[in-house]
Amino acid sequence: MLLAVNARGFAEETFQEGTPPAAAPADAAAPAAPAPPVLIAPPSAETVRGKITAWLAQRGTTDAGLVEKIAQRWTLGDEPRTPEELFELAIATLSDVDADTKAFVDACGLTAPPLLPPEPKLLERVAEGPFYTANLGLVYAKYLVHRQMFDEALALLESLPATEVVDPAALLFSKAVCQHHLLQKAPGLATIEQLLKNTTGVPMRYATLASLMQYDLESLQDKSLDEVAKRMFDVERRLKLARTGEKVQKREEEVITTLDEIIKKIEEQQGGGGGSGGNSNKSSAPAQDSVIKGSTAPGNVDPKKFKNTGEWGDLPPKERSKAKEDIARKFGAHYAEAVEKFNVKQAGRPARKDK
Repeated sequence: MLLAVNARGFAEETFQEGTPPAAAPADAAAPAAPAPPVLIAPPSAETVRGKITAWLAQRGTTDAGLVEKIAQRWTLGDEPRTPEELFELAIATLSDVDADTKAFVDACGLTAPPLLPPEPKLLERVAEGPFYTANLGLVYAKYLVHRQMFDEALALLESLPATEVVDPAALLFSKAVCQHHLLQKAPGLATIEQLLKNTTGVPMRYATLASLMQYDLESLQDKSLDEVAKRMFDVERRLKLARTGEKVQKREEEVITTLDEIIKKIEEQQGGGGGSGGNSNKSSAPAQDSVIKGSTAPGNVDPKKFKNTGEWGDLPPKERSKAKEDIARKFGAHYAEAVEKFNVKQAGRPARKDK
């Protein structure tokens, strides 16, 4: 259909009667067709069990008691297991075989995470094979997401092959969570699309939350108040992680600059509005003083009653200090700092001329 429409339009513009159509340039390449979506499916229980057996053989595990324990664990019977259950069985098996792996998995426990994240040196064990490093990497990535370390988690998740992990839906969902919090709109929507439409074995809770994130990202507008609020939350998250470097300071400046632009735009709209269409009721003389019917008093006010005491809009030092403490307690110190920087900018801006 597209070729037919193009050919007809070209003929109407350039062809003359009896003139053959010109040949297309030799180097004109047809537009590449979009790549078909890739369907991601979790491995079956037999496949996971086979990879576990191969990993044990590679390590040369000969402990009869341990081998028997693992064999009993993987006697699953006829009841089907979810990818999440198979993932937990696989991680438990890796932990039983290797003490360092067990210590690492325990350190990534979501119930009592340590103050500092554990060192992921085990992920560098290339000799253990991709099955080991990919699934142990997913354990660590889920831990980082739980700790709201979205930058580190996303970098790790993007390096994990979905074909090696036992629970690919958990990988995609964790990746989408990171992209949503980091306001990566296009990549986040692509990940959610893959999760919802081209991945099997997705738990209902993943699908529900992914749909909510999809709606949130689709409605996100650049330099809107909603986006500014999300960026302020991101700055607050980084500060809670004790990160105060140049990257965080730059993000704070971006928030302040965007707020300044939004306020300036609102001021311009308010200052320039209502002037179209003309006004035929304009008077060339100023309005007369208004008086109450039946009143003979001139309506003057004693200026002594409105003497400027210096407290209107200017709190005493003690109350001003208490207000600052309330702001810091309710909203965090970085909000007070952001407001202070914005007020400094506002003080340096020239006054808007009334129109």
